[in-house]
Amino acid sequence: MITAKLLLVYLLQTANLVGLNVDTSRIDIDEAFCLAENIYYESASEDIQGQYAVASVTLNRANDPRFPKTICEVVRQTATSKVGKLVCAFSWYCERDKKGKEIPVRNKDGSINQTEVDRFQVASIVAITVLGGNVPDNTNGATHFHNPFTSQPAWRLTLKKTMRVGNHDFYKWPKVK
Repeated sequence: MITAKLLLVYLLQTANLVGLNVDTSRIDIDEAFCLAENIYYESASEDIQGQYAVASVTLNRANDPRFPKTICEVVRQTATSKVGKLVCAFSWYCERDKKGKEIPVRNKDGSINQTEVDRFQVASIVAITVLGGNVPDNTNGATHFHNPFTSQPAWRLTLKKTMRVGNHDFYKWPKVK
């Protein structure tokens, strides 16, 4: 039975056959899945540049000492707010209908949900190409992003906006003088 993770593993195994031209031998399956899942939930409705931008932010965080060290830890990072509310680094991870559940690549009757398979396949290809080192950071070092039409986080006032892609604004820490 097909699952999103099985689809990702298949893409990793056949990357060169499908024209990705990526050395997948050093790509960790679990880290690739966490990245693909984050891309899928945060930006599957965005164009390819938006998906690469979400991937870049995720990797920029994993490479920044202020954040957890692995992609999966970055994606699953949570904190408790001053009022006791659970806050997630990536909003989808706090949503009960997504956290810990399979990406819906199958319909309730067991048939293939081709729309979601296609969306996750694109997210997986983005994850694989980024992890393979074939795509440079397209966010100018951003470690944060948000959709200004749906949220106005306080941190946006202290960070430097680097760009907008689709429905997301991207930010990085200002340089210390």
